[in-house]
Amino acid sequence: MDALKKCRKAEIYSGDTLICEAEVFRDLTADVWLSIPKDLPWESPETYTVLFYDSISGLLLCHCDLSEPQELSDERDSVSCKILEVLKTEQRRMDLKIQLNTPLELSCTYVPGQPSNIPAHIQAESRDLSAGGIYFISEYQLPPESVVQFQLHGATKPLLLSARVLRTEELPPQKGSPQYGHGCQFTEMKPQTEAVLRNYIFRQERQQRF
Repeated sequence: MDALKKCRKAEIYSGDTLICEAEVFRDLTADVWLSIPKDLPWESPETYTVLFYDSISGLLLCHCDLSEPQELSDERDSVSCKILEVLKTEQRRMDLKIQLNTPLELSCTYVPGQPSNIPAHIQAESRDLSAGGIYFISEYQLPPESVVQFQLHGATKPLLLSARVLRTEELPPQKGSPQYGHGCQFTEMKPQTEAVLRNYIFRQERQQRF
């Protein structure tokens, strides 16, 4: 399948239950195979839902037939994967966005003009998140082109993310404190970090939906 040429990672689901994460590879005939942990409670043949992460195509949710596991190494097995139907795609240009209200501690690594009223570390709260950027609220107004760093917890591992402020807006005060919203774009994100972030966003979206 051409849409999976750059795919290296997938998740296997039975219904809404995540069975495992898998590595994706191709054999010489370009068939799709999945590398999985040994000793899974496996039922074969059975149709599973597989979420593929592709660096070009984005996210692809598919119904797949998976074969009987074959030994790949002491710790991993492999299964051939026949894609029966593509259920849903999320293109990179149409990043899945989720509502996420969580506190953040931001490090201001660059602020144009270095205004004296903005400290190096500020408290903020996120409002929504995608693989392309984040919207957060703070009592400090960071001008466009400011750059912040923060850790996002809750993914399979903590993520250190950098974001550039694209726009700001003044919001109604809360408990006497000013409030400013900031729409930001992620910068300098490595492919591995992006894959973990997309994984986290997809799982959060599923939890919010169900």
